[in-house]
Amino acid sequence: MFLKQYALVVLVLLPFALQAQTTDSSRTRRALKPDPAPVTSRQPNNPPLTNQEMSQIVNAVGSAGSPGIMVRTIDTRYEGLRGTPYFLNGWSKGQILLLGGKRYTDVPIKFDAFRQALILLRPTMGNDSIIIDRSTVSHFQLVSPDGQEYLFKRYPNVKTSDAAADGSYFLVLYEGKTALLKRVAKTFQGADYKQPYSNDIRYDSFQNSHAYYLLKPDQTLVKVRLTKKSLLDALSDKRDGLKAMADQLSFKNEGDAASLVEQYDKL
Repeated sequence: MFLKQYALVVLVLLPFALQAQTTDSSRTRRALKPDPAPVTSRQPNNPPLTNQEMSQIVNAVGSAGSPGIMVRTIDTRYEGLRGTPYFLNGWSKGQILLLGGKRYTDVPIKFDAFRQALILLRPTMGNDSIIIDRSTVSHFQLVSPDGQEYLFKRYPNVKTSDAAADGSYFLVLYEGKTALLKRVAKTFQGADYKQPYSNDIRYDSFQNSHAYYLLKPDQTLVKVRLTKKSLLDALSDKRDGLKAMADQLSFKNEGDAASLVEQYDKL
């Protein structure tokens, strides 16, 4: 009888004991868990951190030498892109003549001097643009916003050892029996400021890299500079007849060089 009463008491008190133990365990875990560290931040109505304040924070973290902390900074020195790869900015009205005789007139075109590519805009096809296969082009002409006309031609049969000039487009400065041509080209110069011994150039740029050529009647292509000496050397078979005129020219512009070549054709 005593054992039955004892067992009954144990069964009655066991749930309360388990509940007390669970409660004590929860209290113990809460006691062992550290309180979250206070978080300090600027109020929403305060201004954002300045560059100087951010620099102070970065320096403070760096000097503390705390393990596991990594700070990523943003380099804001880059100044973007200068220049353009195109001969003229924007689309220009122009015409294209293909070697097979097909002609396009009053079409929007661009000349990419960096890639040496003639680009045609197709407004009827959602303003899609395509590069015209250079080997199919005889010449093209475009007009600048101020009305200046520029004629570019290809001379696929010229004799030259200049790989860059072979098959290129040339801007025609003068053309008769002899031609004065300009290879309009551009190069890309990347920014250079991140390395310890860099040139501190903080922008990418496209730069002119033009070259001038004389095309002789025998289809020989000769590279020249727009100076009196270089042109007279290239036209040496008529040097005596050209020297008086050359002495009167400054050769500070392309027009003077074109005038000398035109005079060469007249002699």
